[in-house]
Formats: sequence, C-alpha cells, structure tokens
Amino acid sequence: MDQVDDVSETDWHEFAEWLLPLQNSVQAKDAFPLAPDSILAADEDGMFEHVSVAAVVRSFLDSAVDQLGAAYALVSEGGRLSPIGIPTLVRSAIEFCGIGMWILTGHERVGRQTRALNVAYDSDYNAKKFFNQLCKDDKAPSSVRDEAAKAAGMHELGCKHSELNAESLGISRTAVTARLNRTAILKEVDRARETNFFLYWQLCSGFAHGFAWAPQLFHSYAYTHSLEGGGNLIGRTLDLNSAFHIFDWGRWAISELEASFTVGRASLPGHDETATIVARPQGKPFGTG
Repeated sequence: MDQVDDVSETDWHEFAEWLLPLQNSVQAKDAFPLAPDSILAADEDGMFEHVSVAAVVRSFLDSAVDQLGAAYALVSEGGRLSPIGIPTLVRSAIEFCGIGMWILTGHERVGRQTRALNVAYDSDYNAKKFFNQLCKDDKAPSSVRDEAAKAAGMHELGCKHSELNAESLGISRTAVTARLNRTAILKEVDRARETNFFLYWQLCSGFAHGFAWAPQLFHSYAYTHSLEGGGNLIGRTLDLNSAFHIFDWGRWAISELEASFTVGRASLPGHDETATIVARPQGKPFGTG
C-alpha cells in the first residue's frame, strides 16, 4: 500500500477545508437537491413513499461523512491519534460509501430501484428481528417491551411495503428480500469502478474486530511488556503519517460517492429508464503515489 510521507500542516488544513463544509451540507435537509429532469428524480417513478433511490443514497452519504467527521474530531478536538478508533470509524465510512455507490451503479432504473429496495428491506428486517427479541426479554421493563412490540410491527410493515413495491414494479421478490452482503457489495463496486475499496475496508475491519495482524501490519512498534504469569503484550502506535493516510481512504470513498450522486442529481434532458450512472474510477486516494 502506498504511504503518505512527511504529512504537513497544510495537508491537514486542506483536509479540514474539504471535510467541514461537507459536514455542514449533510446536516442541512435541503442539501443535494434533485434536478426535476435528473436520473434520480425519474427513479422515484413507481416507488412508494417510504423509500426512494436518492433518499437511501443520501442517508449513506450523510452517515459516511458523520463517521469520518467523528474520526477527525478525535485528532482535531480530542488531541488523540486513537490507534483503533480512527480506523474503525473510517471502516464505517468506506462501507457506507460502498453501499451507496452500489445502489447508484445498478443497471438502468430497475437496477437502482431493486438495490434501494433491497437495502430498505434489509434494514427493516434486521430492526424487526431486534425488536421482536427485545419485546420478549423478561429482564426489560414492561414499558420498553411494549414499545419494542410496536416498533417490531412498524418494521414488519416496512418489509411488506418493500415487497409490495417490488411487485408493483415487476421486480423479483427474492432480489429485494435477499440478505445484504457487504463484502460482496464492496467487491462488486471494485470490479465496476476499478478501485480497491474492499482492501482498505478489510484492513480497517482488522482493527474493528481486534485482530492482531492489522496493527502489526500498519502501526509502528512501541514496546513489548512481559505480563505477570506469562505472555507478552506488544504495544503499537499510530503516527501522523499513517493517520492521514487512513483519513484519505475515507475522503476518497466519500468523494467518489458524492461525485456519482452529483451525476444522478444533475439535469439530463431526454433520458429514459435505460439511463445508467456509469461507474467511472476517479483515480487513487488523495495523497497517494
């Protein structure tokens, strides 16, 4: 993997100048409007009110920026180069962007609508399972169990809405109810865009899951401590150069999703349901060779 050497204050300043305005944008409900004759505006044709392609993509963009912003706050406000926290937060940003790009690059309108409904169904299905379990938990207060039962019913209705929407659009039910596989999604995005989001996501996942190989591969050695009773604790640290590189992975992913989202939102007179948002690689991550 390419490394960023001798990161300067200017590099961090430029990163902040990119991130902070974007954070303000995702907090504004009227940001990222759709042109009336855009691809994504037309994608709303036949979609039920509970979901739309643009809304699902926007939610992933908002969440990705929030995660990267939280990672940056650890450094800029907390003064901490958190060796596990930063890559874990960036992992989420990359994953959210990957799903957003996967939706946008679906083949033709029906492909984007299918993927958006699949994501919506998957969310409601997981929520339904959680709240069904919670409402049966005798250790939870009765008021919590009652609210959980209501939430389970609401998300069950959401699942049914996605299935009905698929039926009305002539989309296969199994394509919408299929389990969302994030590993497969990121790999598919990489094939389409000639990128390597999966590789960076997988490395960040190593930190998130507490695997020893991830810090051994990426962080700098700090110390070895012999534990009383046997065994050694090996300490590793995250330096500024490596931290900036991790942040750039997140910036790269967000920039690619935002660029694709911009294409879908832009005015495109005369297009029809066969229009596809072409997957065009935007180049390597910022700051890499």
